[in-house]
Amino acid sequence: YGKGNKWTGAKFAVEDNEQKVIASDELTPLSQRFSAYEAFVGIGDSTKVFAEVGYIKRFNDSLRNNLVDRVNTSNTYYLKSRLIQNKNTNLQLYVNYRDLKAEDGTSEDEQSLNSRLNYNQKLFNNLILWNTSFETNSGTLPQQDFTYVEVEAGQGAYTWIDDPEHGQIGVQELNEFVLAQFADQGNYIRVLLPNQVFVRTHQNRLSQTLTINPIQWSKSKNKTKKIFSHFYNQTSYLIDRKVRREGNNFNLNPFKDDEENQLALNNSVRNVLFYNRGKQRYTTSYTFLTNTSRSLLSIGSQENKLTNHQLNFNHKFAANWLANALASFGKEESLSENFTNRNFEIDETRFQPKLSYLFSENARFDVFYQYTSKENAIGSLESLKQSNYGLSFTYNKAAKIALTGEFNVFENEYEGDPNTPVAYQMLEGLQPGKNYTWSLLAQKKLTKFLDLNLNYFGRKTESSQVIHTGTIQLKAYF
Repeated sequence: YGKGNKWTGAKFAVEDNEQKVIASDELTPLSQRFSAYEAFVGIGDSTKVFAEVGYIKRFNDSLRNNLVDRVNTSNTYYLKSRLIQNKNTNLQLYVNYRDLKAEDGTSEDEQSLNSRLNYNQKLFNNLILWNTSFETNSGTLPQQDFTYVEVEAGQGAYTWIDDPEHGQIGVQELNEFVLAQFADQGNYIRVLLPNQVFVRTHQNRLSQTLTINPIQWSKSKNKTKKIFSHFYNQTSYLIDRKVRREGNNFNLNPFKDDEENQLALNNSVRNVLFYNRGKQRYTTSYTFLTNTSRSLLSIGSQENKLTNHQLNFNHKFAANWLANALASFGKEESLSENFTNRNFEIDETRFQPKLSYLFSENARFDVFYQYTSKENAIGSLESLKQSNYGLSFTYNKAAKIALTGEFNVFENEYEGDPNTPVAYQMLEGLQPGKNYTWSLLAQKKLTKFLDLNLNYFGRKTESSQVIHTGTIQLKAYF
């Protein structure tokens, strides 16, 4: 019922589903029943600024001793709202709180809180854009076990590295499987094992994005503003934490560290500063990234950390030439609670200059070189110095055919045991000494509804024969 900018309403829903096995006249596990009553009241314009609060009472029945009996009841209170909406500000809030009462004697009472807050703000005539999102979720996570199953080469995502120092020779251990770097090495898949163990969790997720874009000052007569108009900066922050929920308390502070009950964590900061963004004229960007992720598996906790600084330069000159230079340095860490052979702390430095000749908007040819230095600060102190010489080309004929090819020569000076998971990570699937890789991708539009993709990849090391990998894909659009 509505009157003016106010409304009220009520709903009723019921479902009664009983299935029986004809031979035994017994109910199947799919049998269930529920009834729900809802009442709500709101104010405002639901397409603009509004607020609505409501209440839901629900009764759930399920199969118990061949009877559909009451298992729980719940009381749910919710708020839906858009508190501010104009050309500069948008503020939305949603909250759902549920109190579940068990009546079957086999489970516990449970309270859950799910909410979402979105706030978007434009300042100083779009000079600054600020976006904030905060979410809470109550739920469960399976205490997951897994194993690895061998499949046809190229059909999997993991490869097995037999590490004699941390296990028996010829015996597959969970800590000896790593993500395959090349398609032909992917001959194992990870299979989750069924279990009935679920862990109650509470999740807090906070994300912030701050963008400063003074492009509007590009035509200003003020010299200082005109200089700043060449710059663009975006800062992003994310913290996503899942903790074990004991009792019915909710900790809404996403920054509170709880090592004992923490099940998963993703914490990252990223900042990108551009000069002449998107113009290919002395275009320069500096990127800073730091990320920490942590997960809890049945085999123990796994933590990964990454810190990286990257400088990228692009400049187009003499009408058809494009110069690019990329330099980066940082640290990557991996810590496993139970598998020390998977631990590493790699300091990495990369430098990659590239020169491209642009035949047209549809065709280009590239020559590039990359120097990479990696050093492991823990364990066996492995080190790598790599030089990569390469050529590539791209050809695109609109709506007809696209060709991309690349050839690489790698010279790896590696110190350490090359047959370990850490070595595989550092060498990125390659071997010490000289390595060659080449690839070709062809995409052809056959008809308006059919595309044909041909993908070929080859590689060779000093001690192995040439390995060829190819795939053909026919894609239909309906």
